[in-house]
Amino acid sequence: MAIFTNNDKQASGNSGNTSIISQGTKIKGDIISECSLHIDGAFEGNIIAKNSVTIGKNGSVKGSINAEHLMVSGKLMGNCDCNMVEILPQGRIDGEVAAREIVIEKTAEFVGQSIVHKDRQHQDAFSNKDKKPLGVSTPSTEAKNS
Repeated sequence: MAIFTNNDKQASGNSGNTSIISQGTKIKGDIISECSLHIDGAFEGNIIAKNSVTIGKNGSVKGSINAEHLMVSGKLMGNCDCNMVEILPQGRIDGEVAAREIVIEKTAEFVGQSIVHKDRQHQDAFSNKDKKPLGVSTPSTEAKNS
């Protein structure tokens, strides 16, 4: 989303750049992004974004999202950890939402569990390089008996 000032220059949210996955595009993998991300296609994997992630009305994500702000007009099947989550009209989230603030608009759907951050701040996976994104498991250290 662009914000225009009086002199018709675009003012950026944080970085001013947006990566777009267009309708008709299918991507599998993980995304780590410093800029905003807009998804109108199909994405399967984990997303760590320093800024905002928008799932457009034709977009679908199967995986986990860690971002500052998440807006869902399409579908998210997975967990998210964000400062703010907005499920817009016709949007749907199936999974766990951990956020400081959650907005669910009329005709939006939320199936799952919500958790309010105790410290009022989400866990920023982008800045913490030692942490793995949500939904990524670490190998078990248990020894198997033969």
